[in-house]
Amino acid sequence: MRKNPNLLGVILIFVSSIGFGLSPTFANFAYDSGASVVGTLLARFSVATLLMLVVRKVSPQKTAWPRPILFFKLFLLGACGYFLATLLYFTALKNIDSGLAIVIVSCGPVIVVLLSWWLLGTKPSRIIIICLVSTFVGVVIAAGQVGNGDKFSIILVLIVAVVYSFYVVFSSQVLPKVDLLTGVSIVMFGAATSFAIYYFVAPSSVPMDFPGTTNGWVSVLLLALVATVIPTATLYAGLKLIGTGKTAVIQTFEPVSSIIAGVVFLGEPLTTPRIIGAIFVIGAVGLLAASESRNGSSIAH
Repeated sequence: MRKNPNLLGVILIFVSSIGFGLSPTFANFAYDSGASVVGTLLARFSVATLLMLVVRKVSPQKTAWPRPILFFKLFLLGACGYFLATLLYFTALKNIDSGLAIVIVSCGPVIVVLLSWWLLGTKPSRIIIICLVSTFVGVVIAAGQVGNGDKFSIILVLIVAVVYSFYVVFSSQVLPKVDLLTGVSIVMFGAATSFAIYYFVAPSSVPMDFPGTTNGWVSVLLLALVATVIPTATLYAGLKLIGTGKTAVIQTFEPVSSIIAGVVFLGEPLTTPRIIGAIFVIGAVGLLAASESRNGSSIAH
C-alpha cells in the first residue's frame, strides 16, 4: 500500500479547518441557551481538557509527561496563544459583522507564511503563493459586503490574526517534541486555566453566564469535541507532516466551513458570492493536495 505522509497531512489540516469552522455555530447555540462568551469558552476548554485526559488515560500508548520546561512551553501555547486568539475573536464577533471578521482573519495564513520565512527560514514555494492568493480572493468574495464594525472590534480581530499566526509557528517547533495526546492535553489545560483565571478576575461588567439548558450544554460538548479537541489534534498531527506554509493555505478553508455551517444550521442565505468564493478556496486546497500527492508518489510503499 502506498504511503504518502504529505497527502495525509493535507487531509488532517483540512479536517481541522472544518472542525474549527463549526465553532461559531456551536457557540451561537450555547448563547441561545443564555450563556455568555466567557462562560461558553470556559466550559468549552474545561470539557476539552477532561476529554483529553480521559482519552490519554485509556490510550494503549502510555507515555510520561514531558520535562517541566517542555510542559511549560506547551502550557503557554494554550494559556497565551489559544486563550488570547479565542477570547478576542469571540468578543469581537459581538460587535462586528461576521463577514468583516472573516476577511480580516483570512490574513492570518499570509502572516503565518511570512513569519515562517522570517523566523524559521522557510521560503514559500510558488505553489503556496498561488494558493494563498487564490484562497484570500475566495474568502473576500465569500464574505461579501463586509458591512460596518466599530474600530475597537476591528483591532481585536487584527490582533487575533497575528496572535494565531505566532501560535501556529511556535506550535510547529514545540509539538514534534511530544506525543500527540500529551501535547493536546497540556495545551487544552493551559487554555482552560487562563479562562478560569479570567472568569474570577474580570470586571463585573463582563457577563459570566454558563448555558442554562440541556441543549446549551450539549452544544458546549460538541464545541469541545468536534470544534476543539478533534481539530486541534488533527492540526498538530498535520503540522508535523507538512509544516506551516502548506498548513496556512489549507486553513483558509475554515471561513468557508463557517459559511457552510451557517447556511445549514443557522438558516443563513447561500448567495452567489459565497458559492464563487468557496470554489476559489476549495480549488486552491485541491491544487495543493494534488501537488502534495505528486510529491509523495516516490515515497516507499
